[in-house]
Amino acid sequence: MARFLYLLSCGALAGAQVFFAVVSTQVVFPRDVSALPRDDPRRQLAADLVGAMLARLDAATIAGSAVAVICALVLGRRSAAVAPLLAGSCALISAALITPAIHAMREAGATASKRFGLLHGASTLLLVLEITLLVCALWQVARVRGIENALQAS
Repeated sequence: MARFLYLLSCGALAGAQVFFAVVSTQVVFPRDVSALPRDDPRRQLAADLVGAMLARLDAATIAGSAVAVICALVLGRRSAAVAPLLAGSCALISAALITPAIHAMREAGATASKRFGLLHGASTLLLVLEITLLVCALWQVARVRGIENALQAS
């Protein structure tokens, strides 16, 4: 059961993050909306929606990563806990530091600043890192399972 929960939490989180990055943000913030002036209500609404989705995704990643870490420890596989622990830490950094700073800058109307661009880039980098870590966690479990199956067949 713990192995199933580990795979489910890592797989569901990786899938949700890929969906957010590839589909959700592109639907909510298409090129015609991002070309609008920064103070246009449609552009502001799109930014609010993406921010709200990211906040929920970060919360899900923190919780789901905790489940995966606990499952790895229950299974006696401490090395399998590293990737989800790091993914959860990235989500925590995003939720506690990056996203609030971006939101404050948006409220202050400072979205044209270099710092805003850097924060947005950091947010994107953290999301890509989370996806990578969760996919690595899944790959590691699949690789270990393949080795175990090969040993049993010998």
